[in-house]
Amino acid sequence: MTTPDRPPGPRAPDKVGETADPAGRPQPETAEVESARMLENQAREPLSRAGLTAAQVRRLADEYIALDRGESVAGFIGWAKERVRTDPTA
Repeated sequence: MTTPDRPPGPRAPDKVGETADPAGRPQPETAEVESARMLENQAREPLSRAGLTAAQVRRLADEYIALDRGESVAGFIGWAKERVRTDPTA
């Protein structure tokens, strides 16, 4: 089960560094992009009701998958809300 406080997975350090994201956020590998898009699509509506923009949901889905935190929609939603609460620029 994925929880918002689950630590990053073992491959997360490999995905931190230079990215196309100007803020330097971790990005999913090519093989993980589809998982990130599916997570984004499934969580968009509940996260938009919580006040997140579509761009935030996409960035957070990319980060969640890149950090190898899991693929649970409920886990992602909880993590994303907490992430935005603690870092409004997320």
